[in-house]
Amino acid sequence: TSAAGDPDAGARGCNFGAYPAYVINVTCPEEVRKGILFAKKHNIRLNVKGTGHGESAASGSLSMWTAHLRDMEFSRDWTESGSGSDVKGRMAITFGAGVQDREAFEYAAKSDAVVVGGTDSTVGILGWATGGGHGYLTGTYGVGADNILEATVVTATGEILVANQYQHDELLWALRGGGHGFGIVTSITMKAYPMPSTTMWSLRITATNHTDDSSYWDVIAGVHAELPRLFDAGLQGYYTVSGPPLSFSYVAFAYDTNSSMVESETESLVSWLNNKTETATVSSTVSDVGQWIDLFHMFNLTESVGGGLPSHRTSRLLPVRSLTEDTDFLARTLQEVGPRGNYTDGPVNNFALSGTVTCGSKSSNLSSLNPAWDDAVVHLISSVSWDHTVPKAKGEDLAWDVTNRKGAALRSLAPDSGAYFNEHDPNEPDWQYALYGDNYPRLQGLKRRFDPDGMQYCHHCVGSEEWKLGGDGRLCQQPWA
Repeated sequence: TSAAGDPDAGARGCNFGAYPAYVINVTCPEEVRKGILFAKKHNIRLNVKGTGHGESAASGSLSMWTAHLRDMEFSRDWTESGSGSDVKGRMAITFGAGVQDREAFEYAAKSDAVVVGGTDSTVGILGWATGGGHGYLTGTYGVGADNILEATVVTATGEILVANQYQHDELLWALRGGGHGFGIVTSITMKAYPMPSTTMWSLRITATNHTDDSSYWDVIAGVHAELPRLFDAGLQGYYTVSGPPLSFSYVAFAYDTNSSMVESETESLVSWLNNKTETATVSSTVSDVGQWIDLFHMFNLTESVGGGLPSHRTSRLLPVRSLTEDTDFLARTLQEVGPRGNYTDGPVNNFALSGTVTCGSKSSNLSSLNPAWDDAVVHLISSVSWDHTVPKAKGEDLAWDVTNRKGAALRSLAPDSGAYFNEHDPNEPDWQYALYGDNYPRLQGLKRRFDPDGMQYCHHCVGSEEWKLGGDGRLCQQPWA
């Protein structure tokens, strides 16, 4: 069959690809419950889709589409269900599963408040947070997982549960950074904070003509060595390294402070860089932006669009010691995984680096987030893209190189660290430890408790090693599971 109603489409080689066979546009937890029980009864693969940014496609499945669960409710005196009358309330916002970052930020701003969220305005705040979640504000207020106070969840057994620190607390722990697959979340309540003022620092370091790559990366390694100190001083943000010419661009933010403080904290680094004129040109500017929502509007003027080029990435959470103990080794690693200064554009693009300096987990003992986040200062991604003329075999070779050469270099730089679930290499070796660390055995136990039949599957989610995904989209349980 086909979406156009052609009964002979299958005979001509047409199929739905990775799309589900049927979709339920859910509007409440009860509809989710009925969908789960139907899929369970008829042995149909189950799938969940919110905004479509993450693991949201499954061939031949019954898909729960949560995009229209868009209710939002602000409270200045919110308390958890089951907490009792003696518990002091706090500022919080409850979001439906389909709420996107832009909607959450704009809604909070109406009450002169902020919530943590991602940097892409169309990302769903729920999936972002349960996978960990870094963003503009997370260096100050904690990552997304730290900020989840309560969740309404429909489990794979058909129970509708409200999980918080007073009831079903182990389920809440799993949802706070353990990824997906512990139930279908229909709403979450997150911490909210007073709207801060914002100061922005922009730093750009561009290689001069005839600068050799090694000298340039020595300078960039020196900048990385300063990032822990600057982060402790309240500066957090995002950077990229691209080329040619090799160029490092960093935009950092500080909250409830002023430009004088930021200039004071960055002065020594900028002075050091200004003595590297043979290697690079440097631009450094500090400005007071106004309220945080003004910063968001500055960086999110247009909506993101789907599509794009084929690509592959690898990533690593980098702790302080990886940035400061051996800057020569750091420089050579960055050079290995980053762009080349003499690269000639073709069907395969130059490698690119992107760095997140907003890691700041604030409540690791209360969440299942990979403990590697506790010490991380930078989340570093190395990626490459290529156009559609590149043969499939060449694309597979590029992906192999990213995982097994670039990824290996990052793992060597931070061997005891890990990777961020929402932005990890899909071919990550030893993914259980890389994504979940020492929390994986406990998460496995909770997966078996709340989803005993393994109905909720996604790539590299907890328990996914017990299943094998066939080329036709069907899931088969491993014989040893």
